[in-house]
Amino acid sequence: MTPELSNFETDSPARQQYSAHNPIEQYVLLAKGAKGAACTELIKQVLEAPGVHVFGELLAMPNIKELQNGPHANYYNTLNLFAYGTYRQYLENQTKLIQLSPAMQKKLQHLTVVSLAIKSKCIPYNELLDELDIKNVRVLEDLIIEAIYADVIHGKLDQKNKQLEVDYAIGRDIRKGDVKEIASTLQEWSDSCETILLCLETQINRANTEKQKRIKHKESIDQEIANLKKAIKTQAVESDEAMATDTCRDIVGGLDLRKKPAKSKSLKGSGKSWFKNFT
Repeated sequence: MTPELSNFETDSPARQQYSAHNPIEQYVLLAKGAKGAACTELIKQVLEAPGVHVFGELLAMPNIKELQNGPHANYYNTLNLFAYGTYRQYLENQTKLIQLSPAMQKKLQHLTVVSLAIKSKCIPYNELLDELDIKNVRVLEDLIIEAIYADVIHGKLDQKNKQLEVDYAIGRDIRKGDVKEIASTLQEWSDSCETILLCLETQINRANTEKQKRIKHKESIDQEIANLKKAIKTQAVESDEAMATDTCRDIVGGLDLRKKPAKSKSLKGSGKSWFKNFT
């Protein structure tokens, strides 16, 4: 909500800060005490002022509204055009409007580019040339570059495809009759977001389900691997025990074979002793 300007002191920090973010504010204050011809001069100043691109607050001032039914109606109509209209509309209704200075003309052309950017983010050169009443592409590109440097739009010139690609554009004044259409557009956008969120939730649930399946499958494989390792280890132990048993048997068998010759030698020795005694 716009702060009550009458509560601001003339040079208060609050007023200075508000003026910095809302350049039209100083003209709104001046309009409170302006009448007739003074209001027309004020309108000329605000239409030429750099950085002022919204005019709704000034249009709502009682002193400005009084102009629309008097001899200075063309000033009110021009201010209204800058708030809501385009340069093409100016060309079609010049008899009801004031003559534009070069600064006013350039500002209205910049605002026209903004209006076109609201409808499409890629604006063909042909459409821009027609709406801005420019015959030369070089002049058009210079105008767009000036609008970019003035922070009215952000984008780039696609010279190959002969179009302006807009990334950002300032906001313009909104008529009361457009509020319903804007609300409807926002509702459609909200509904689209809800649909996208539902799709994302479905995809997330599906991904989580697949993840759980893969985790269980991995656990099953890990368990099988563990069982195989255990079985291989058991077989290795049994094989080692069997080899140890066979080795023991071989050792015992070898000892028996070595003992037999010893018995035979003992008998031979005893035989010699018997023969000796006999003789």
